[in-house]
Amino acid sequence: MTQVIYKIVNLINDKFYVGSTNNQRERFRTHRNKLRRGVHHCAHLQASWSKYGEEKFAFKVISHVPDGESLQEAEDAWLISHVGKPHCYNSGLRSGAPMRGIQKERHPNFGKPITEEQRQQISQTLKDFYAKDYFNHPRVGKQHTEETKAKISAAKMANPVAPWEGKRRSEKTKAKIGETQRGKPKAPGRKVSEAGRAKILAAAAAGNYSHWKGREHTEESKQKMRKKVLEQTSGQLFDSLTAVLTHYQMTMPTLRRALLAGTPITKGKFTGLVFVYA
Repeated sequence: MTQVIYKIVNLINDKFYVGSTNNQRERFRTHRNKLRRGVHHCAHLQASWSKYGEEKFAFKVISHVPDGESLQEAEDAWLISHVGKPHCYNSGLRSGAPMRGIQKERHPNFGKPITEEQRQQISQTLKDFYAKDYFNHPRVGKQHTEETKAKISAAKMANPVAPWEGKRRSEKTKAKIGETQRGKPKAPGRKVSEAGRAKILAAAAAGNYSHWKGREHTEESKQKMRKKVLEQTSGQLFDSLTAVLTHYQMTMPTLRRALLAGTPITKGKFTGLVFVYA
């Protein structure tokens, strides 16, 4: 088929719409059909067609593009030269993306709110498109500039919880995070806020939280638990870790930290006590 650049010309004022095709007859038929029904994508051309009538417009081939050459590039050259000028009906600067570069006021959806259903539809369409081919995603192979990285970082630091505002993680996601983090030391310098402590204590008191739920002691831990423990301040000797926990109504993490440190406990109701393996 022959590749051509064409115009739809207004014979009253010489204004025109420019396009390209490799099937001239079918393309012209499609234009006429949409213009007659009042649903053409080019609002400016549609308005003129409705005002002056079909007989005042002519379809003209203005250029033939040799096979092997890009028809899209040939049309884009025309668009870049004429879009935005009084004599051109077209709005977009790129044939492959008719709305790219268009003034926002001239976009057919300008000022129209998008419903939640439409948002979900757009989102799913893009997800399906990206899933078909990894390279369909517009960011593949691209990197942010240092300036952009700094802006993103500053925005996140200004409101670190913004991405999760109004959202909740599913129980499945919570379980995954828990399994990944359980038993691992916290990041250096990380501290639990007072609000966080209060939530943890409240959850524990309600029976909804246990750091040991679903876990078992290793054989090494069991042997350590059978070891005798000395509380140096009072000189009291205990036959096992369990005996210490029962006597003082203490939690295992507290006792473990005290045994590892070998120094007096500095906070809480056990301040001053020193525990060591006997």
